[in-house]
This record gives sequence, structure tokens and C-alpha cells, in this order.
Amino acid sequence: MDKRALQRRLGLPEKNVPLLAVISRLTRQKGIDLLLDSLDPFLQRQDVQLVVLGTGEPALEQAWRTYQQAYPQKVVAAIQFDTQLAQQIYAASDLFLMPSAFEPCGLSQMMAMHYGSLPVVHAVGGLRDTVLPYNQYTGQGTGFSFDDYRPEVFRKMLTVAVNLYRHDPQIWRQLQHQAMTCDFGWERSAQQYRTTYLKLMR
Repeated sequence: MDKRALQRRLGLPEKNVPLLAVISRLTRQKGIDLLLDSLDPFLQRQDVQLVVLGTGEPALEQAWRTYQQAYPQKVVAAIQFDTQLAQQIYAASDLFLMPSAFEPCGLSQMMAMHYGSLPVVHAVGGLRDTVLPYNQYTGQGTGFSFDDYRPEVFRKMLTVAVNLYRHDPQIWRQLQHQAMTCDFGWERSAQQYRTTYLKLMR
């Protein structure tokens, strides 16, 4: 229901395909250039939709407008700041893309997980700390991550995530549950600090 409502609002075809989302400042620090460099082969081969919301560097804003013109049935570039639309995108999306070049903390990946949108992240800083990469052998994970900061590596991880969405809905729902039940509150963090300090005092 959330997905169809967003598709209707943004003029995308109303169908059940993986819906990918970006809500970000459109800057190189956020990995937007890497994402742009990764997309063409991916969009040509995959039946997906991508919604981008944000503002930033003029050249990157224009690049997204160009992508929307090239893939009008797949890409929507909302070059604006809109908190209500952001909440709707979090709720409707299946995958949340956050390939930051560096990220000291990051909040968007945690908000996405709260909504059950699984993040695909570059494993740096706060993204490494908060997103547990999917393990196909144990079923553990709250998202997907990659280390090597290259378009072909990011594209491969996107393909892995999309294929899992399509072909293993039971595992997908399990990952969503694990993501949605993550505890990022200070009570848990404080207990971890306390445990660390007690070990150091021994």
C-alpha cells in the first residue's frame, strides 16, 4: 500500500518491483558520484525503481535530472527538501542506498531500518557500526555492505540485494524484522561503555 501510494504520487508505474531510495545531500562525500557511475548498466538490466530526494552540488542535481529523463519509468529525482515526502519514501522503499565515501555517524540508515527498508552501505564509520551485513549462511544481517569503493563493486552488491528480494521473500522478511528491531538507544550504548570500562579496570 505504501509503495503504490508513493508510485502514484511520483508518477511511477504502479507495480511490485524493488523500490530503491536515496534521501541525502547530493554531494561526493555522500557517495552520490559513485552511485551515478554505477547506475546505467544496473538500470538497463534490472526491473527496479529508484527515488532520489535531496539537494546539493549543482552538477550532481543536474545529473539526476538527466537520469530521470533517460529512465522516466524507473527514476524520479525530487530535487528538493521535503520532510513529509522523505517519511513516505522511507516507508515505501525496499532498499535504502547510502554509499558514503566517509560517514562519521549517519542517521538515515537507522531511520530506514526502523521502517524495514534495508540499507546498502559503504562499510565506513557509523555505517559499519550500525548495519550488520547479510550473511547467506547464518541468515544474520540488517542490510548489505561493501568495502571496495568502486562502481562495479557497489553495482554487484545492489544486484545481490535485488535478487534476494525477488527470489527469497522469507529471508527478506527475516532481515526486515532484524533491522526493524535494532536497538540504537543510549541505554544499550551506555551498558556497552560500562562493560568496556569495567574490563579496563581489571
